[in-house]
Amino acid sequence: MRALNRPTMALGCVAFWLICSSASGGDDVLTITINNNTSDNLLVTVYDQNASPAQRVLASTAIYGNASLPVSISPDGSGKGHLSWTAMTIDHDMRSCGHDDKAGLNDGDTVNVQADSDCGG
Repeated sequence: MRALNRPTMALGCVAFWLICSSASGGDDVLTITINNNTSDNLLVTVYDQNASPAQRVLASTAIYGNASLPVSISPDGSGKGHLSWTAMTIDHDMRSCGHDDKAGLNDGDTVNVQADSDCGG
């Protein structure tokens, strides 16, 4: 077995690090906190609007009153996130709904969700 010299070994380590950091995604994901800032228990669905086509990242997931949940979305060319959400109260007797669209999001931002409107027909 041939012994490796230090420059060859260092070059190999750098190449391995670059490949691993590229494969792990680096900065291609934004973490956004979805916050239910109400006392209602909600079923929440979130879509990443930067994905083509839009991708569901949270599907009818319960977020209880005053709780939050992190989601990962993709940034656009300028590094900003864009998501849309819908929410519906879990309580069938007092059903309310809500929805919104949020663009220009940065990594670590919080999006508040609520269901304070009639669900309609």
